[in-house]
Amino acid sequence: MKVIYHCYGGTHSSVLAAAIHLGLIEGEKTLSAQKLFTCPFFDRLETSRIGTINRMGKDSNGDEIFVMGCKNAGPLVEIILQEFCRMLNVDINNNVVLVSTIPCLNISLRIGGYLSRRAKLVTLGRFFLLLGARWSMNKIKSTVCEVKQKLSKKRK
Repeated sequence: MKVIYHCYGGTHSSVLAAAIHLGLIEGEKTLSAQKLFTCPFFDRLETSRIGTINRMGKDSNGDEIFVMGCKNAGPLVEIILQEFCRMLNVDINNNVVLVSTIPCLNISLRIGGYLSRRAKLVTLGRFFLLLGARWSMNKIKSTVCEVKQKLSKKRK
């Protein structure tokens, strides 16, 4: 099974979800700056990489975990991927799980992402990103738990 977590830029909330899924971070509200900013892809992808699917790793069940940025087109991208798989006779329902992490965003993550990636004010942006990541942990962990339950049911 392949899981694609997607968000606006593919570098913040989707990466947090993928990192929690893979056990790279625990999802604690006291997340350290060092742990957050050494997480693969976190606050590193350039705008030109939006739309690319980036592999984060394989979980303990062998499922491959990916992240992607879609800007505001997440629902459209999901439809396109589903239609593309249908054209290739790939059963997307039994092979791919698409997960939007946009609902997990908060104002601090949005401001931090804008300052760091768009305005190139990385230090200031990362201050807001750390706060936002801590504040959004419960929502992100909940989303990841739902995905893992869904995967578990599909394996039965």
